[in-house]
Amino acid sequence: MTSTTLPKRLVKGNLPTKSCLTCGRPFEYRKKWRTCWDEVKYCGEKCQRNRPSSAATS
Repeated sequence: MTSTTLPKRLVKGNLPTKSCLTCGRPFEYRKKWRTCWDEVKYCGEKCQRNRPSSAATS
């Protein structure tokens, strides 16, 4: 299931962040990722398309 539990109501100034596996930049939680935040690994579609070959196999 989910490894981390998000609060029921998120405040804009206090959103969870992750680092993109492709570019390494930090990105914040987005409402569209509400149901799948644990599976999100990339900051956007461009980074997902250009992901490193080692991350594609794992």
